[in-house]
Amino acid sequence: MKKIFALLGLVFAIITFCMIYLVRKGVSLRSEPLIRPTVISADQRNIASHTVLRIFPDLQNNDYILWGVLPESPDTQLLMTHFLEEYFKKLQIPPHIIQDGTKASPEEIKNCAKPCWVKMPHDQANTLAGNSLIEEKIIPTHKNYLTLTVMPFNGDETVSEFCDQQKRLTLECITPVSVREIHRKMKDPKQLYFFLRKYNERDFFLFVQKELPKNAL
Repeated sequence: MKKIFALLGLVFAIITFCMIYLVRKGVSLRSEPLIRPTVISADQRNIASHTVLRIFPDLQNNDYILWGVLPESPDTQLLMTHFLEEYFKKLQIPPHIIQDGTKASPEEIKNCAKPCWVKMPHDQANTLAGNSLIEEKIIPTHKNYLTLTVMPFNGDETVSEFCDQQKRLTLECITPVSVREIHRKMKDPKQLYFFLRKYNERDFFLFVQKELPKNAL
């Protein structure tokens, strides 16, 4: 009997170790819903106001906020303007902004005072997989950071067999998988929605619907 308990203890220890390892290596075992699907207001401002309010402690405590927004569209520019206004309204501190983290030198990023917002390419502002930009420019500063990537969707996304079967979450599959999980909570097919989810320890993904599903037109 003692051998059985010892064996079970060893198995649980191995499972725990594997889960910790997977999370640290960028494998999302599950996502954490932070903002439920919410109808986008006419001026779109509630996207920023809800997000800032929901992750306020994280925004306040981290030195760097890495924004996955490049290349910026008019909608993304408006969204970032709202984020700046809502952030200042909450903290009364204007963030320092690096317009393109790929062009900034490690020294420039290191010297960027808290709070420092670094705009990044849409596919390079997360730690789901190896990220040389973060590894070379952010981690060496030994400062805290989080990532926030804007993920457009239309509601017609289908989950491919590849995404449905994969264990390691990739940027390619985040949108269709996440939209499928919350689809029933988007009650009005004639409204546009947004929602926020967190993966791993520091990756935030803000899903913003850009157009109505074809079956709602």
